[in-house]
Amino acid sequence: MAYKGSEIETRIHPTLLLSVRMFAMKTEAHRETYGASVHDVSACPNCRTLMPSEMRFCRACGCRLGEGVEEYTETVRFDNAPHTARNQKSKTAAPVPPIVPPFGARNWATFAHNTREQAMSATAGLSRLRVGRACKRVPKWMIWVFLPIFAVTMLGSMSQRSSIRSRGRSAAMASTTDASLGGHYKTAQGAALVQDVSPPGSAMDKAGLLGGDLITSFDGKPVKSESDLNNLLSSMPVGKTIDVTFTRDGETKTVKLTTVSEKENDRLAGIFDDGPKGFLGVEDNFKRVQVPGTNIYGMQLQDVYKNRPAYLAGLRDGDIVIEFNGTPIRTSEEFNARIDRAAPGSTVKIVVMRGSDHQEYMVKMGEE
Repeated sequence: MAYKGSEIETRIHPTLLLSVRMFAMKTEAHRETYGASVHDVSACPNCRTLMPSEMRFCRACGCRLGEGVEEYTETVRFDNAPHTARNQKSKTAAPVPPIVPPFGARNWATFAHNTREQAMSATAGLSRLRVGRACKRVPKWMIWVFLPIFAVTMLGSMSQRSSIRSRGRSAAMASTTDASLGGHYKTAQGAALVQDVSPPGSAMDKAGLLGGDLITSFDGKPVKSESDLNNLLSSMPVGKTIDVTFTRDGETKTVKLTTVSEKENDRLAGIFDDGPKGFLGVEDNFKRVQVPGTNIYGMQLQDVYKNRPAYLAGLRDGDIVIEFNGTPIRTSEEFNARIDRAAPGSTVKIVVMRGSDHQEYMVKMGEE
């Protein structure tokens, strides 16, 4: 049935009279045009405005009125829809004509009912799963059970990542703060044999150690190999002063040594490498030999270049160098290191054994 103007005026608020009259006029026009009756009318629960029952939202306030046909429209992929590959253009499928239900309130209601039935049958599998209802039936106390577990898991993960970063920083810091002796050594004669002491100003250099020294004790602990010395040094803090016992030319001595960091040792090495180097004029294919009649070793010269500082000073092939500028020479590495240390243009004293003769020569160093 259609509502008359007097009946509508008694059911609605006066301020909404205009919208209701317009709705009544549209309803009457609809009836006259299509010959159908619109009898389902509902009031908005929020503003009490009269609306057709098929409306989903109130036209006056926007309040949701109920379910519409669109709520149950199933998503359908048509058979003639093209399959599009990535980065390729596809032809547009032929447009599908929209479904236009017949006009009239009764036909709309029937159409909505049929559509709802189809949607319910198409989603029967989901309804059997009871997903939505299962979620609603989850007790609230379970949230408080799983929430602490989730929080503890997240905190544990963050703590683990922080620990990894901390270990990484510690490792990076340790690489620059490990103790260093400054020099090279190897296993020999049941001890750690010092090959050379470099750069100038390193821990061993300040302690007075030289190439050829056999380290037998380090901080009161025995040293029988290169690995023993490395293991003791790895646990040694930077800046600690310790006792180092060694043997030089058959005589046992003990000195005080203060460790320095690898960073400091590298800094000293950089300064030395950038500075000028001395030049003697001999081939560095020295031969380590024992001086006849003694328990000391020296470096035997194999090739002395003519018209070079050593040759001009009187040194010849076969001479055994046992001292260079006041420093005992017992290894080839130490001999080369001391030649490099000598300032170009300076005069150094070189002590050699030529046969059984002990000879001294004053050599003016060149520049490398």
